[in-house]
Amino acid sequence: MMKKLLIRLFYKLPFSYSTKMKILKFRRSIIGYKEVIDNSVGVTTDNNLKDKYIEQILNIPSMTSESETYVPLSTRKYERATEDPKLFAFYLTQYHPTKENDEWWGRGTTEWNNVSRAVPQFVGHYQPRLPDELGYYDLRIKDNMRRQIELAKQYGIYGFCFYHYWFDGRRILEKPLNMFLEDSTLDFPFMYCWANHNWYKKFQGTSDEVLIEMPKEKEAFMRYIDSVLPDMKDSRYYKINEKPVLMVYRPSDIPDVCDVINTWRKKAADYGFADLYLIAVHEGATADDYRKKGFDASSEFQPTTFSALLSKADMKVEMVNSAFDGSIHDYEKIVKQKLYNQYSAPVLYKSVMAFWDNTARKNSRGSIFNNVHPDFYEEWLRDLILYNKNTPQLDDNLIFVNAWNEWGEGAYLEPDKKYGYALLERTRDAIEKARS
Repeated sequence: MMKKLLIRLFYKLPFSYSTKMKILKFRRSIIGYKEVIDNSVGVTTDNNLKDKYIEQILNIPSMTSESETYVPLSTRKYERATEDPKLFAFYLTQYHPTKENDEWWGRGTTEWNNVSRAVPQFVGHYQPRLPDELGYYDLRIKDNMRRQIELAKQYGIYGFCFYHYWFDGRRILEKPLNMFLEDSTLDFPFMYCWANHNWYKKFQGTSDEVLIEMPKEKEAFMRYIDSVLPDMKDSRYYKINEKPVLMVYRPSDIPDVCDVINTWRKKAADYGFADLYLIAVHEGATADDYRKKGFDASSEFQPTTFSALLSKADMKVEMVNSAFDGSIHDYEKIVKQKLYNQYSAPVLYKSVMAFWDNTARKNSRGSIFNNVHPDFYEEWLRDLILYNKNTPQLDDNLIFVNAWNEWGEGAYLEPDKKYGYALLERTRDAIEKARS
């Protein structure tokens, strides 16, 4: 209670927000791992656990390509078969400096700042997540995106679903997207997922104060489609039956949704398209039929969609940080119990989660999926491929992967120091093994 009160008082100090962030960053740089080990912040008094934890921390630099969990880069290329699913991986463009992040968090801050400061909360907790081949890349550099596309193609990813940030005319994190659009040699299918949600300070686990707010007026939502129709003319933009695909992350936040969607479709027709193909992201494990709200289909977004079922996969661990107030779930239980198959919805595109752990963003309030292994991920993906084969009402053979590069949420396919190219390898294996 005292700690929360001090935090509130800190944010009321008469300093600029950027100054406060510099103070917090300096504090973190001084405390480092001591914040977890020191009894004064609620750490276990079990000396045996402390010894195990310290040993784990000291062994972090030893994660190399020589470890038994590391899978090296393959020389084999994926060859697509007609029956193969089209895997679209969600793609975050946060990895470059922006004027907004400079203002909010300090000059040069990107998602990598969160990733690099993460610490284990318990013995065996895999943090920090360290990138391998691609390193702490900057998405202003085209060669980085080119290599991402090469890897995605080699291992069976069909395309990227870029998060698109638009706040009534204001774009955020747009530089990598603009770079991609301007260079057709970055030859890879793509679509957009409109991330129509507020931005909060809790991006770095600090508070629920709103940084950028989504508009509330219906007219603003109607205007959104004008920002993406030109990009949909790109030959790489993915279409179903000649209709550009657009996902909406929070469909329930759209006011008068049927009227807004009708306006979108009319504008698309005026722009020269046959229509739009609109996918609503399921915000919970419900059987809602989003077609009644004007959408063509819906999709999962794990772990959000099956969050109501996660109590079935709770997990106990040797907790070091006794102040931890987040949640810990067993990834293996999710797969073995097939929690992702325990609900359905009309015209539902499935989503697989390549691990999940957002303590890099939320510290001791994070949501952690422990007991992970690339084999479990492969089994989950193979189950979804089978689902598509047995679901004729789907308009296309799509599966979504969360995610290509959500490092701050521990959800990524890109190679890391512990597993190497294992998740990519298992992606290709799942596709090829599911062929009839």
